[in-house]
Amino acid sequence: MNSWFQRKSVPVRLAFYVALAAAAIGLVGLGAALGMGLWTPANRKVLLLGLGVAGPCAGLLVGVAGYFVAWRVLAPIRGMAKQARGLSAKTLGARLPVVNPHDELGQLATGFNAVLQQLEGSFAELERFTADVSHELRTPLTAIRAVGEVALRDQDPARLRDTIGAMLEQASRMNQLVDRLLLLARADSEELEARMEAGLVRSVLVEVGDTLKLVAEDKGGRVEVECADHLLAVFDPALLRLALMSLVQNAIRYSPPGKPIKLRAFDKDAAIVIEVVDEGTGIAPEHHKRIFERFYRVDKARSRDEGGAGLGLAIVKTVVERMGGAVEVSSEPGRGSLFRLRLRRVG
Repeated sequence: MNSWFQRKSVPVRLAFYVALAAAAIGLVGLGAALGMGLWTPANRKVLLLGLGVAGPCAGLLVGVAGYFVAWRVLAPIRGMAKQARGLSAKTLGARLPVVNPHDELGQLATGFNAVLQQLEGSFAELERFTADVSHELRTPLTAIRAVGEVALRDQDPARLRDTIGAMLEQASRMNQLVDRLLLLARADSEELEARMEAGLVRSVLVEVGDTLKLVAEDKGGRVEVECADHLLAVFDPALLRLALMSLVQNAIRYSPPGKPIKLRAFDKDAAIVIEVVDEGTGIAPEHHKRIFERFYRVDKARSRDEGGAGLGLAIVKTVVERMGGAVEVSSEPGRGSLFRLRLRRVG
């Protein structure tokens, strides 16, 4: 019975409850009138007639009125439900009408529109992300196929060895891209755990500098580490190394020969600040807000050998924020770039 009743519409259920309340109030009113002497029935038949008719009639009339009132009040919600049923991935730009933003129905519609806006942004980002991934994966696959077809036609053993080497290089690039995408996917799904601990910042900076020392020297540059021995911060060593490796590699890639890359840290405003500074080509101000987006590249014409896939800075932002920190950039064309990481200081 209860399940059958719950399947009825809201106006019907509301009318039923209102009718019961009205009948009860009518019977209580008759009883009060009898008790207070305000009404004295001529005989028992009149009394039973009043008790048996007045209550149900009052309940029926109030129930019918309650049904029409509820139907009228719920009309905007029916309109919202009808429009919501017509929504799909291609029509997320539609919005529910908000007649009165101050009442409960207006607040409901406003909240639903906010959800639609978030969904629309998420779907657009997903489409853009899918297109970018397809484009980035298509490039090495096309290169592998092209060099393979040329090598098959040539039948030269030396050429075959070179072809295999080129194919392995493209496969390595694809593997690196997939690893980075998996890292970002783990971060999005909250599976990337930051194992936070208090540690010396200088040890991580020296490790990163030593690791990339030869890479910088190959381009005629050098990595200079400036950090006091006592600086303590709260961080995940693996994630911090990952972020700094990406930033220093970018600095090496875009710095002219003979220019130093500075990796320094200091205490400021109750935080530990780590900076990666180069004297490279720099970044125009209009790109500062977007360079941390996935697959965003300042120079679209730059080859992937030079500019990568555009995931490095997205990973930097993700891992730094996962450690409870923040990253920002300060750069001008022709005057180099400065990437600044802020971490929580111990004590």
